[in-house]
Amino acid sequence: MTTPNASVVVTSYATPTPMLAMSIVSLLTQTVSEVEVVLVVDGALSVASEDLIGQMQRDDERLVVVRPGRVGRARALNLGLQTARAPLVGIQDADDASHPRRLEIQMALLEANPKLALLGTGARIIASLTETADWELDDEQPEVRTIARDILRSNPIVHSSVLARRTAVESVGGYDERRSAQFDYDLHLRLYTAGNSLGVTDVPLVLHRRHPDQFFEGLSPVGRAWGSCRLQMSYISKLGGPMKLGYYGIAGSRLVYQVGRGVAWRWSSRLGHTT
Repeated sequence: MTTPNASVVVTSYATPTPMLAMSIVSLLTQTVSEVEVVLVVDGALSVASEDLIGQMQRDDERLVVVRPGRVGRARALNLGLQTARAPLVGIQDADDASHPRRLEIQMALLEANPKLALLGTGARIIASLTETADWELDDEQPEVRTIARDILRSNPIVHSSVLARRTAVESVGGYDERRSAQFDYDLHLRLYTAGNSLGVTDVPLVLHRRHPDQFFEGLSPVGRAWGSCRLQMSYISKLGGPMKLGYYGIAGSRLVYQVGRGVAWRWSSRLGHTT
């Protein structure tokens, strides 16, 4: 089996079968074929999902399934990265989906920007459980916006849109398995403070679902926002002088904003509407 150009890690914990199907199909039908999909089953699959995955594996050897049992999200992500064989590794949540050109565009941008360690993309954030990632893209040439100290303000990278160089992720130790949340933001902050260049293209290449059944939605808005704020402040504390005070103020303002946004989203998502 040839080495793929990109491997995408999908971790699944009790993902409904229809969404899991849409997620994996969206990766196996990319416009670039040298792709590997690594599905890490964090726990166990339903009978319907087992049948689905079994048939998919018989139809396409590019789908690799890892079954460690219930290990938690961070450990599952690291196991996926360890299994992946490509020099570029991506992430996609099991209930999200990728535009058919996602990897084609990201791989081209990383090749054109060799100093980038990680590239995220724009996303369509929705509450729909059935919508697919098949929208029309503009003909304009995608541009990359480099993320510098702004990452101390907030996390501008949608986790499901990440495509990164394996060596960079390995150099900072992958995901922190001691954490129970904010795995992605913590990784991005460690990559940045280690001197890596991070970037985002605003082209929407990922369908990011937000719905009440997600683990993310099970957390209180205040708890989520405070966790993010504490993580920010742990890195802001390393700055010096007036800059530190300024970023502390920004972190406090973001805390209030995130609580308000989280409450609004929880209500709207439970009513079946997007914000």
